[in-house]
Amino acid sequence: MKKRSLVAFLALTLFLCCFCTSLAETTHFSLIASDIGFSRFADVLYYRPADSNYYYLIDADGQRITSEPYVSINTSSSHPFFVVKVASDDGMHCSGLIDIEGKTLIPPQYDDIEVFSERWYAGINLTPSTADEKDYTFTNYSTNEKTFWRIDTVDFYYRGALAGTLTRSDYGDSSTVAHGDYICVKNRANENIYYNKYMQRSPVPAEYSSEFVSVRYNGTYANQHQGSGQMAFVPGCTLTADEVDKAYNYDHGIMYNLDGSIAFAPKQNYDSIRDYHGDYAIVSMNSKKGLIDKMGNEIIPLEYDDLGNYEDEYLKYGYISAVKDGKFGFVDASGRPTTPFTYASDIVNSRGTFASIKNLDGKYIVISAAVGEFPEHYAEVSFGSSYGSLAFVAQNDYKQYSLIDLYGNTIIPFGDEYRYIYVNAGHVAYASKGNRQYEVFHLDVAPASSSAAPAAPMVNSVNPADFQAAAANSSAASPAASSAGDGTWTCASGHAGNTGKFCTECGAPKPEAPKASFCTNCGHKFEGEVPKFCPDCGAKQHD
Repeated sequence: MKKRSLVAFLALTLFLCCFCTSLAETTHFSLIASDIGFSRFADVLYYRPADSNYYYLIDADGQRITSEPYVSINTSSSHPFFVVKVASDDGMHCSGLIDIEGKTLIPPQYDDIEVFSERWYAGINLTPSTADEKDYTFTNYSTNEKTFWRIDTVDFYYRGALAGTLTRSDYGDSSTVAHGDYICVKNRANENIYYNKYMQRSPVPAEYSSEFVSVRYNGTYANQHQGSGQMAFVPGCTLTADEVDKAYNYDHGIMYNLDGSIAFAPKQNYDSIRDYHGDYAIVSMNSKKGLIDKMGNEIIPLEYDDLGNYEDEYLKYGYISAVKDGKFGFVDASGRPTTPFTYASDIVNSRGTFASIKNLDGKYIVISAAVGEFPEHYAEVSFGSSYGSLAFVAQNDYKQYSLIDLYGNTIIPFGDEYRYIYVNAGHVAYASKGNRQYEVFHLDVAPASSSAAPAAPMVNSVNPADFQAAAANSSAASPAASSAGDGTWTCASGHAGNTGKFCTECGAPKPEAPKASFCTNCGHKFEGEVPKFCPDCGAKQHD
């Protein structure tokens, strides 16, 4: 059981003023506050105004989401929620839970909050205890006095509604695992007990806290769902995909639904299919990995030694990291490499949409999934999340900070204006100027256009305009349309000298840049259609 400590908080105020940065299409506003933070999972921030003792939620545009004053707001480490506290005489019975829209999920009347999943969470009631029997220790830092508490009862909430209550002996400790509509609680006798969303106990004694276990059924082995006691992925199962975490089962080349019907027959008899994360699952065969969608279509071919991070949201922002023949790179949602596979994987630190390599001189090389390696190297770098970010924070030798997006656009240039910058996994970053002054940036990240190109060309990378065309799955330009070396272009009808997005004579749109890709072996950049064999190294690219 975690040991908790009481903490005292300070004061602050909000001042808004929206405008656009000249370097990138990103809005931001000023914020005067003594404390600020954001969720890793949503574009929502908490702050405390300078003239107030209370915290509030605001969105990425500075609009207040909550009106109720909270003594504190803290992010949930693994879910898009906020643990809040309200004022109380003794600092107890004041904790609750709200979502990113400010909706109350658990009323602020508990001594502690536990979050198990986006469906399941609990409010914990404590009672005074001796040091020998304590579950919690609270410290008054003014007097250094410690008080000890133990769990009395635990109220479980499912999707914001009270589901039921367990005593301390039934709850045990925080070794609780949620699986869809069911939750597995380990009691003080060290037994795993499953409950449904009405807190009705499962008839199945659970040896493990996993969602399914393999048991003997009708002369063969089948998957028993521990929460309901049903056999799953067989005819007669009444479980639905919404009730469970794992809604598919792969067996002898066929993917089955919970009711035993065939979901799809994959094009190949894979050695294994991992559980789906979102719309995609990693498949493997002969020690090579690829990615399929929920229809069994191969999105990324089985060419890679490894794909993605541990619990990656596959293809977040349209990319996934990969390793091929010991070399690291990125692949997009069409299966095309977007960086050459020239980096030794054991020296690469991947963060979903970015990767970094510490150079021999101590500087960091940064690789973007969208545009490849940045030409500048940095003293320090930080990324918003291992699941993927739209921007990263860089620091130079002068301890100055910069914010650079996925396509190489500089959102905040290096300078002495900011003391530090933080970015989340969504569309929000904030920068401190000191003296309680902050600026919050709402990132509108997109491939650079011809009028807003990156400050410098990327090294061994896809041109952002090329990527924009590929990402939109645009058709190739008409053969009659062309671009001139002076930056002008000729439309499909032969009208030359155009400089804008449309022909001034007939209104035809400017031809889009050809799709680009790289040889998966040597990194040679292809223009237009990918050939069967690389012209530089001869490696086969496709059948």
